Amino acid sequence: MRINRGLAAGATNETWVRQKAAQAAQFFDSDLVPHFKAEEEVLFPAMQGFAGSTDLLHELLTEHRELESLAKRLHWTEFNELGDALLAFADLLESHIRKEEGQLFPLYEKQVSLEVAAEVGSGVKAAVGDAIQPRNAESLR
Repeated sequence: MRINRGLAAGATNETWVRQKAAQAAQFFDSDLVPHFKAEEEVLFPAMQGFAGSTDLLHELLTEHRELESLAKRLHWTEFNELGDALLAFADLLESHIRKEEGQLFPLYEKQVSLEVAAEVGSGVKAAVGDAIQPRNAESLR
């Protein structure tokens, strides 16, 4: 949302756009990579047998790869295309978060057993440790 507002007000300010692109790319590396790792290695496999999960998990995995591709573009894109790449990253990330909050997590909570939930919790901790805790959300302001 902040990126959308900022681009609306300052899309021609190359310094601002490049700074936000660098911050978004850093946020991807420090926060989203561990988040995606936990989901892909632990949560998604645990949900494979859940009713209604197949298409949703496929969509989320596809979005992970799209966000990864967009984050790479934020490092190398020419300024005249950087605003579009930054906007696409911000929009997809917001949509992805809403999908997880509105569909994935409720599906998980509805169908997970206590035993599997404990395994997922342990697996997430083993896979990424404390890296899953957000560290750089403030940098996107």
